[in-house]
Amino acid sequence: MHRISVVLPAYNARDTIVPALRSALAQTAAPYEIVVVDDGSQDGTAELVERELPEVKVLRQANTGPSAARNTAAAAARGEWLAFLDADDLWLPGKLEAQLAALDAAPEIGMCSSDWVRDAAKAPPLPAPAELPRRRIAFADIVRLNRFQTSTVLVRRELWQAVGGFRTAIDGTEDWDFWMRVSRLTDDLHLAWPLVVYRDEGSSYSKNARRVYDAMQRMLADLGPPDGPIPEAEYRRLLAWHDVRFAYAFWRLGRQEDLRAALRHGRSVASGLVLADVAVREFLPYLWRRSRRPFGR
Repeated sequence: MHRISVVLPAYNARDTIVPALRSALAQTAAPYEIVVVDDGSQDGTAELVERELPEVKVLRQANTGPSAARNTAAAAARGEWLAFLDADDLWLPGKLEAQLAALDAAPEIGMCSSDWVRDAAKAPPLPAPAELPRRRIAFADIVRLNRFQTSTVLVRRELWQAVGGFRTAIDGTEDWDFWMRVSRLTDDLHLAWPLVVYRDEGSSYSKNARRVYDAMQRMLADLGPPDGPIPEAEYRRLLAWHDVRFAYAFWRLGRQEDLRAALRHGRSVASGLVLADVAVREFLPYLWRRSRRPFGR
């Protein structure tokens, strides 16, 4: 029998946290425990959870950000699996059951994710197919894109321990950085079916694109020569890929100064020709595929 500990960091989340927790408690594969870490909230989040859902374990700490809060919850967890849930998201019925069934069929895998929707009305009708479409996602894929929304991921607790948890210094891409480091130890088993509603609140923690871009640069610095796992030419092209895609994001946001900074960085790590080649051969096809993503997300 699998024991799943639900890990939920919360900061001033009283307007959304109870529905999030109820979506976990209503799972057909019941979690072993739910650990909420109140990260210095000032709106009575912890008190609300304790009053409305006394079966949920609530820990308190001074405000130090979601990475530290997830680490605190994971350290207190007693399950063999950690299921991450953010306070403004919802799990759809059967989420944990579907992931456990997939992992039972691939016991060598230590991480499982799923698709998600931003609007529950756009999710396909339940019940889901008995066997969901799935694919493996490896390290080489994860370094190119943050392919998971945090609330979709289920990971073995021993892998969280092996990589040292979430790095608090990588503020803005801490979840992506964690998946990337775990993926050097195990592939991810991705279920191509929405099992989570990502509610994407306007005040969500990861909305500052420049902060994410800067954090990504710190995260990627560990991957190249002389000590990283990616050869130099491949590493430079990887950096160019990220500069191109963030330049596009900054253009969409009207952030001209940040756009120019991304292109300058791309020319400094690769060249104008490499940037152009990456844009035409890799980024434009990516945009086309993205426009055809299912479930309206």
